[in-house]
Amino acid sequence: MAKLGRHARRQRNTTIAWIAALLLLIVVIVASVGYKMLNAEPGLNKVTLCPNDGPRGHYVLLVDKTDPLNFTQKQAFSVTLKEIIEKRTPEGYLLSIFVLGEDFKANAEPLVELCNPGTGAAKSAMTANLKKLRQQYEHKFVEPMRKQSEALLSTTAAKTSPILEMVQLVGINGFRKHDIKGERRFIVLSDMLHNTPQFSMFRSAAEYDYPAFAATSYGKKTQVDLGGADVELLYLLHTPQLQTRRNLLFWEEYFKKSGAQVVAVQPLEG
Repeated sequence: MAKLGRHARRQRNTTIAWIAALLLLIVVIVASVGYKMLNAEPGLNKVTLCPNDGPRGHYVLLVDKTDPLNFTQKQAFSVTLKEIIEKRTPEGYLLSIFVLGEDFKANAEPLVELCNPGTGAAKSAMTANLKKLRQQYEHKFVEPMRKQSEALLSTTAAKTSPILEMVQLVGINGFRKHDIKGERRFIVLSDMLHNTPQFSMFRSAAEYDYPAFAATSYGKKTQVDLGGADVELLYLLHTPQLQTRRNLLFWEEYFKKSGAQVVAVQPLEG
């Protein structure tokens, strides 16, 4: 067999080198595509910003606006709302905001509810557009939530405060409607002094006896299933002489019967 000439050998080696380089490029492309597919986050719903495979958890905030806040309470409320929106609601969780007003029927649905899409801070610039993710977080999640702050405040006192009815609606149109299997947290900002013609905590200390209340027709009518939610109570101290340990005990027993538990109690400054 004739030996290859020097030129032919050089040409053959060049061809082999090109083939090797091409194979290496294919391997790199395949590996890169595979990496992106394995590390890709689920797509988001364009309207709710929730993962397409469903929210990972559900936070519900109920704000009582049946009494106006004083100056200090407004400052504390503003900071609290910002913390819940920007720091406390985890990425992929649905945040629903309800308002408690004199007419609970007019407030049956949440003012706003969106999932936290995430800021992109934990993602790599190689696999995600970090600037776009940050803009999405700021303009489509944080801003719509903040815009509701005025709607959550009142300048005049209401004649009634139907807390029980609103908690019931939160259970129906909040937790039960979405039936999210992850963590459920219910944050209530209120004086926790229910006041309707059927039942008022302003009448006498006897109104704080939960077992007696639960046995009444109104108590049975306002019972709710909160599906294992953790409850945080942020007390607006409008009437401290009525917002005693007995008042808190009433609500602890009420939420326990609702399948939830009070995990934190804190007075709002002011």
